[in-house]
Amino acid sequence: MDALQLKPNWKWFGWLAGIGIILYLLIQIVPSTAESFFSNNSEPVIAKSKAEQLAASFVQRQYGNRPLSVHAVHQSDSMLYGYLEKNKLTRSYEDKYDATLPTDTFQVNAEMPDNSMAFVYVHMQSGKVVGWNRLDDKDVKPARGSGLQESALAFASSQGYQKSGLKVYRTQPETGDIWLEQTTSDVGEAKLMLGIRSEQLDNGGYRIVKFKPAFVVPESYADYVTKQKKLANYLSTIGSLFLSFVLFILAIIYASLYRKHSSFVRGIVITLLFLVMYIVNDINMKDGLLAGYGETADGSILAAAAVLVTCLVTIVMALAVYFSLVAGDGLWRSMGRSLWPRYGQAGYGEHVWRSMWLGYLSAFALLGLQTVIFIVLMHAYGSWATTDVTQSTYNLAVPWAFPLLAWCAAISEEAVFRLFGIGLLKRWFKNSFVASLIPTIIWALGHVTYPIFPSTTRLLELTVIGLVFSFLFLRFGFITVLFAHAIFDSTMMAISLMFMGGAGDVLIGIFYIVLPIPIAWLFRAWDKRRRLSPA
Repeated sequence: MDALQLKPNWKWFGWLAGIGIILYLLIQIVPSTAESFFSNNSEPVIAKSKAEQLAASFVQRQYGNRPLSVHAVHQSDSMLYGYLEKNKLTRSYEDKYDATLPTDTFQVNAEMPDNSMAFVYVHMQSGKVVGWNRLDDKDVKPARGSGLQESALAFASSQGYQKSGLKVYRTQPETGDIWLEQTTSDVGEAKLMLGIRSEQLDNGGYRIVKFKPAFVVPESYADYVTKQKKLANYLSTIGSLFLSFVLFILAIIYASLYRKHSSFVRGIVITLLFLVMYIVNDINMKDGLLAGYGETADGSILAAAAVLVTCLVTIVMALAVYFSLVAGDGLWRSMGRSLWPRYGQAGYGEHVWRSMWLGYLSAFALLGLQTVIFIVLMHAYGSWATTDVTQSTYNLAVPWAFPLLAWCAAISEEAVFRLFGIGLLKRWFKNSFVASLIPTIIWALGHVTYPIFPSTTRLLELTVIGLVFSFLFLRFGFITVLFAHAIFDSTMMAISLMFMGGAGDVLIGIFYIVLPIPIAWLFRAWDKRRRLSPA
């Protein structure tokens, strides 16, 4: 059956889309918007350049030398934030501790003249320095003996911590580090620890080269998260990466076997678009990778190397997309179905236009379905989410390019797991549900490393979402599900961009949400012009 000939039930899709977008807005967007306006943490986020200036001035005062360079990234205490979310303590924590112990900060990396690195943590709204540390300073003389404890306690008292509520938790005399526990402060079972390192000056005094106060989550929670991450890495590596590589090899084989039903010219343009947009995203996320390394003197080198490796992996992914497009098209045409119509076929432009609108309705319905799934999993499965600085919009070199990743995901995942994956298994097993379920699970396993726990939460959620994408693909074709997937992802990414608060961010977010409309309009206009032009 030709996808060009299928007509959707617009009324039915319209109702589902209306219900879905209302659920999404009321449950996910409106509460977040209200909180940003009325919470104690509602001040606008300062610019990174402002954080860098404040950190440079602090470094000069604290260490006596002006840094050679400063660079700010968004940093987050993911372990603590997840603990707060799991135990419904986030709001109370923000009200009580955010001003001095925020879970999210700008980590400003300052390169010093003596080749050491200073890390200064700046409050993202107030600009207050809330912590700092210095690494690889060979000339520092750590405080020793009784001076180690006395200097730490005295400094903690000067920062507003009651000396009577402080006790020495652990010391490390060889480095001058000491950890104090604030016994009068706790959040659930998390304990407030003050990490302090003192430098002994030539005049007999002391200087604080490290001050890092933070709540430490219970060991049981930290162990659970560690085990869940290991499980996620195992499921992702074996269940997704390995099986996706197998699909890549099979795509090369089947592209050759079914070449008479397709063309190796097909898919070149869309593959090149995917490659360019994804490499832009790889470069765009360098600061996220840098933040992920934390306090590391070689963080910039490691992040640059990671970007290079990621770009090489992206090239392999582009090859997988190309061969999946060719092989998938050939497989379906050999079975008598045209699920990816060719440009130039009669009715192609109208099919793209119709697919775009059906994509919007499907995406809005899926946003509501995802919201319901998360609510069910949160109550029945105990699911919760935490932060991931590698995905933070504040760590993007060019934030407005972030939603391009939605189109990359749509192109690659629909080509590999729907067009080719379902086509291959449909050829093998002759059963549409089995053919849809297996590649959907492989696709879902590729998302289990997201910071949502238990790690199988996204497996359950995306198996349901993936089966809906599979239905759209089998019923209305590749272009429809491509639009639906791109709109689904880009809407969420655009909204996260809009929550950055700037007028430009809001406008760019709106641009990406409506972008599919001019894209589809251009295809329809080109198709009309081609048909009206003389031979």
